[in-house]
Amino acid sequence: MKHSEEFADIWFADQAMSEAKEKYYDELREVLRIERSPDSLSFERERAAAKRKDLDAERKTLIADLQAQGASLREAVIKLAKPEQIAAAGAYAPPWTELDKVNALTMYGLVAMGVCLMLGLFSPLAALGGAVFLGQIYLSMPPWPGLPPNPMQEGHYLIVNKNLIEMLACLALVFIPTSFWIGFDAMLFGRMFRHREPSDVPTGSSAGTGLGSGSDRPAGVDVKPIPLSSPGVSKGSNLR
Repeated sequence: MKHSEEFADIWFADQAMSEAKEKYYDELREVLRIERSPDSLSFERERAAAKRKDLDAERKTLIADLQAQGASLREAVIKLAKPEQIAAAGAYAPPWTELDKVNALTMYGLVAMGVCLMLGLFSPLAALGGAVFLGQIYLSMPPWPGLPPNPMQEGHYLIVNKNLIEMLACLALVFIPTSFWIGFDAMLFGRMFRHREPSDVPTGSSAGTGLGSGSDRPAGVDVKPIPLSSPGVSKGSNLR
């Protein structure tokens, strides 16, 4: 413990480390200023996004020695415990933060929705969940006039982008029963949505006639009498 405290005092008092930390904070403040300013141009935001990735790598390099010292201190504390205490405690697992919970929920939710859409299982519900998710992504940084553009987008959009189109496609799948034509929904619930259409062909007919009796005729079909004469032909000719 004493060695760790001495190491921390030396790390914070080191002049080169202090200058590196100050440089990191100055560059981070500049990136935040560009990201939060509504007057920033698109190329400035793209550069700020790339700079943020570089700063994250630089931050990990700055605190690498502190993290290594913390790991050594944790191992030293674990060695003080008895074997039965170590066995009862098990492997250390840090508690989940709210961000970890959101990330896990998003990851598993997307996998579940994709699998259901591919297999045709609960497709309307999966499509509705996908539409809600895509709508949230669209509204988080919409390509509307007067708003700063997304620095990570693939191109330049105006009002309509790929997230909006995919959301409309998912909404269409909610109301189009494609999964009841083919897929697991068709095997599990297809019988509930299939309707037998009434046949237009009469079930029976009288011998020697193609019309059948009145009870055999389909409803709504009128049988007209055959005329004894046709225009231009006399009755005498028909009686012959």
